Amino acid sequence: MNIIPKNNPQYRWIILVVFVVSHLVLSIVAYGWGPLAPFLKETMALNRTQIGCIGSTFYFTAALSAFPTGIFVDRQGVKKGLIAWLGLTGAPLLFMSAFKPGFTIFIFMTAIGGFGYGFGNPVCSKGLLMWFDQNTRGTVFGIKQSAATAGAALSGMLMVYLSQKLGPFNALGVIGSVVALIVILSLFYYKDPTSGRNTSGETTTHAREALFSGFGELFVNKPFLYLAIIIGLLGLAQGIVATFLILYASERLGYSLLAAGSLLTIVMLSGVVGRILWGVVSDRLFNGHRKPVLIIISALAVLTVTMLALLGTTACPRGLFMPVIIGLGLSCAGWNSVVLVTVAEISTESKMATSVGLASTIGWLGLAVGPVAFGSITDHFGYIIAWMTLATFCFFSLFFCILLPVTNNAVKR
Repeated sequence: MNIIPKNNPQYRWIILVVFVVSHLVLSIVAYGWGPLAPFLKETMALNRTQIGCIGSTFYFTAALSAFPTGIFVDRQGVKKGLIAWLGLTGAPLLFMSAFKPGFTIFIFMTAIGGFGYGFGNPVCSKGLLMWFDQNTRGTVFGIKQSAATAGAALSGMLMVYLSQKLGPFNALGVIGSVVALIVILSLFYYKDPTSGRNTSGETTTHAREALFSGFGELFVNKPFLYLAIIIGLLGLAQGIVATFLILYASERLGYSLLAAGSLLTIVMLSGVVGRILWGVVSDRLFNGHRKPVLIIISALAVLTVTMLALLGTTACPRGLFMPVIIGLGLSCAGWNSVVLVTVAEISTESKMATSVGLASTIGWLGLAVGPVAFGSITDHFGYIIAWMTLATFCFFSLFFCILLPVTNNAVKR
């Protein structure tokens, strides 16, 4: 049997490529339901409510699965989790392409795909923490997380193009085939690092008892609780900006729909830059310490959301609009990598994926709840009050970042 030393300086970059490519392709799936909507509406004769149910079902099951799948990864190992992530997300696409099911079966397959997608953060976080050291983790987490945003940007063009050429079901089949190829490559090229111990971690009775007996630690771990709150608040901000920026720019600021759509693209691209930038800054400028970067991100979110609210009045010069848009992307769409690496670093290795899974569930719930609450506030009180309310929540995120205890970022066995 081949023994691969932990943190092998050459092989670990192959591991990073596996995670980045996997997250990129699966994010095309996760963010592809919107671009597919007009084609599915015509092909399947769906109404708008049914169209809305597709994306909601995918993300709802992803949120529900992130926590239990984190436990699975801690018990069964990263490689099995990686195959489950890819297989459960990709297989429904091939099924839908082959059988072109009706709406009920389509939603059921979407739910299975969402369940599989929930494996992503626990799998990648534990895998990267096992292969990379403290002074490179922030950077590699940023690269991996940027793949999700890049996949979101790519899905808008790719899924529309494939649907126009092949139809929506065959478009799903093409992506499913790519996922199947990645599964085969992962079976051969992904390996857990070995260091003279059982890397799957939870195959013995003693290990299982250790997992569940220590499970309550997550709920009395003050850094984890603070990070959970921060994740929920920043996830809420991300969902609101992604959902309402185009409407706000067109309805309140007078931008055309095309111009408003380009603003959201700038936000997402800034998010890609931010996810890498904040990791590099925390690794190099702050020597692997994450708290200062979390404070900067939350402070930038407070500032930019407040200025976005003021742009709807005469209190803020329009010349500041583009810096505000870029700042929104860097903060509200660029926070994920540093927060996730912090969650992983404060966790024991036996509960690392479980912690990340629970944190991911909280973040996705913020993404789901935020737009609904913001829309309700806007309907009753207008955009200015709604944006200032969001700025207040971002301030609470900053407050908990300041309270966050400093940790040594060492992964505990």
